[in-house]
Amino acid sequence: MFSAGDAYDLWWTGQEFKEMRVEACAQMLNQDPKVFEKFREMSFDLAIAHFHDLCPLAVAEKIGIHKMVWITHGTSIYDFAAVQLGLRTLPAYVPHPLSSAGSSLSFFDRVLNLLWHLSLLDFVNLPQNLLHDENVYYRNLVGFDTSDLWDLSRHVMALLINGERMLDFPRPLPCHITFSGELGLKKGKVFRAKKFTKSDNFTNVSATENVEFDEQLQIILSRPSKGLIVFSLGTVSNTTNMPQQMIDSFVKAFNRLSDYTVLWRMEGKVKEAELSEHVFLLKWLPQKDIMKLPSMKLLVAHGGYNSFLEAAQAGVPVVLMPLFADQKINAMRAQRFGIARVLNKLRLTPENVYEAISDVLGDDRCVLSDLDFPSQQPYSTLKYVLKLATSDAKYFGLRAAQQLSFFEFYSLDIVAFLVTIVAFLSVEIQ
Repeated sequence: MFSAGDAYDLWWTGQEFKEMRVEACAQMLNQDPKVFEKFREMSFDLAIAHFHDLCPLAVAEKIGIHKMVWITHGTSIYDFAAVQLGLRTLPAYVPHPLSSAGSSLSFFDRVLNLLWHLSLLDFVNLPQNLLHDENVYYRNLVGFDTSDLWDLSRHVMALLINGERMLDFPRPLPCHITFSGELGLKKGKVFRAKKFTKSDNFTNVSATENVEFDEQLQIILSRPSKGLIVFSLGTVSNTTNMPQQMIDSFVKAFNRLSDYTVLWRMEGKVKEAELSEHVFLLKWLPQKDIMKLPSMKLLVAHGGYNSFLEAAQAGVPVVLMPLFADQKINAMRAQRFGIARVLNKLRLTPENVYEAISDVLGDDRCVLSDLDFPSQQPYSTLKYVLKLATSDAKYFGLRAAQQLSFFEFYSLDIVAFLVTIVAFLSVEIQ
């Protein structure tokens, strides 16, 4: 995770996940029939399922649920799901989830983006051949005289993208595909953060937010400083495996920021950091609550979507160091709004870490609350999506597009036909 992790490694990682996922699907489908009968007796109208593969469709079919809403695994629409819902991804301007390209693609960005889309690897643990293997297994289980998983997927009523519309790259979406990040949020109440000047000191930072912290953390938060800097690489990465060069780069950069209080989420010990009076190593910290504190000045993170979303909601700028998977494209999302600086994990030095942090701390433009998202935030669509999914409406999905092949969607068959006609006429005229 802390090493290079090139495209080849990601592709093989996906293949390793495939066998595990097929086996897990087989175990679910071969549960005691009494389990499925118990669910059938409940007569559910709707299933809301994780759409990371096709197995939930098979489970829903065995339970007797014929209407489904998909929820994405990550913050992007995977190609296989888009196709099944009648939506094609256009690599010319829609970044692949594993791409490091942003919304403005150069020629070579578009080349790499297209190759990612053609790789048949929708995500780090989702190779598309997994879907075909699941379908073969399902066919062998139920027989060939009924709908297969691909047929069932075309009857999914709606898709909720596990992200926030206002933080994603713009792309055209039909009305039955929307974002879940806007659900449950009141218009005018999100992305709101009070802005403080650099001269502000905070001695009782938790009182204004009515958040209770444990005694040790409360003492740390109450020390006088210009504000808080939180450094966290998420829960997936094992920080005890951080290379020494990476540790040294951050320690030396933090040592030059003695006016701030630095909270570093770290499983192991870092002797160099323990010598600094303003740097505190914690095995766990309530990041979501700390992000809401008025003294919070900066988040240094790995680019996981949860951290990005929490920072956006609190109006806190970020310095991101993507490690793997979709973290590169999340960093591009943050850069698009000018609230982030991005570090290359393979080229860290104390100087460039310090420069990135100082640049963000000294730039008033890196305050997300100034972007006035509340006035742009769409209203919640949960009620609409659930109504659409549970009704018998047949007019809002892209039914015709769902039936088109790759060649038909891009009119390649028509182009081939016209080229053949022109070539034939040219020969006849000569």
